[in-house]
Amino acid sequence: MSLRDCRVPRIPPIRCDRPAVRTIENALYLPHSEARGRPSALFDAAGRFVPESVDYRGTVPSWQRTDWPQDWSSGLPADVHEAPEETYLFLGGAHLHYGHFLVTTLPRFWPLLSGRPAAPILCYAPTDPALWQPYRFALDILARLGLDVRDIHAFEGPRRLRRVVVPAPAFQEEAYGHAVFRDLCLGIGAGCHAPEEVDADDRPAYLAKTRLAGGVRRFANEDEVTEILARAGVEILHPETMSFAEQVRLFARRRVVAGSLGSALHTALFAPPGRRVVALSPGRTINPTFRLVDVLCGNAVSYLHQPGTAEAAPGAFGSQHHLADPRAAAEDLLRRMERMAASPVRGGLAGTTSRLAGAWSRLTGRGVP
Repeated sequence: MSLRDCRVPRIPPIRCDRPAVRTIENALYLPHSEARGRPSALFDAAGRFVPESVDYRGTVPSWQRTDWPQDWSSGLPADVHEAPEETYLFLGGAHLHYGHFLVTTLPRFWPLLSGRPAAPILCYAPTDPALWQPYRFALDILARLGLDVRDIHAFEGPRRLRRVVVPAPAFQEEAYGHAVFRDLCLGIGAGCHAPEEVDADDRPAYLAKTRLAGGVRRFANEDEVTEILARAGVEILHPETMSFAEQVRLFARRRVVAGSLGSALHTALFAPPGRRVVALSPGRTINPTFRLVDVLCGNAVSYLHQPGTAEAAPGAFGSQHHLADPRAAAEDLLRRMERMAASPVRGGLAGTTSRLAGAWSRLTGRGVP
């Protein structure tokens, strides 16, 4: 059964201005351990939660329930120790899942484009550096921002903050993206590849989930697709076995990258503009977050699905799907990859090298290595 193009949502707004920044005096930091049914949040002196301090999906908080009041002053802890620093820069929660780290945590780090902040960084995050170690991607990204996990302050219990600076995120799932988020990502990714490597490798790559022991979603019979692709000369790669830098370099070097729909495709945020991507989706409709990434990057992306794809037992995944005809899916993927490889780069690469170098220099004080 042939693959068909997915329904692509409307283009979410791309904003050229900088996100808002709010300074709050006498705030309360309430982490997960003390939230007691509420989300982690900052609260102002009047006990009202600070909207910029919580994560949203679309236009409402991802945790929102209709029976929660907007004023949560009742029940908040009263006798709380004061944090040691006079001022903190609050950069949200450290979501230690690859995709959520990229599109939920990292968008709050945009102020670092202007240099290392004078105020210590405060997050909802593990307080023990050892708890970060399994998440190598997060350590690598922080390092490329000039940070170590010990630079991320966090508290296990509530704290009173004398002053806290709260930047709004530069990217909000399913809602909007600011151009400054793309600038941040370009700066992070610029040291992962050399300018002359862009589009240097004509061999297509396919990012597979066949070796994952668990996760959000996958195709239960994806291995039947990858076997056919491999015989046709496509390189089958597994993102979980690659370093962050290797993944970014892959997107920069390969003329076409394909894969099943998932977080691995968000790596394109760190690669030069004009990437060509082919994504195999279990359903007809694409989440607007993927579209936001495409538009921010200036990428050409084909989202494809196979009619007759059915749900399978989820196992260790949030969901699994079974392709009705893996051979037909593989053959159509090959045709689409060939067509994409022959297409001109949408948006072009003019000025890319200088823009990458500028972003890298702002973050590190060095030129592109």
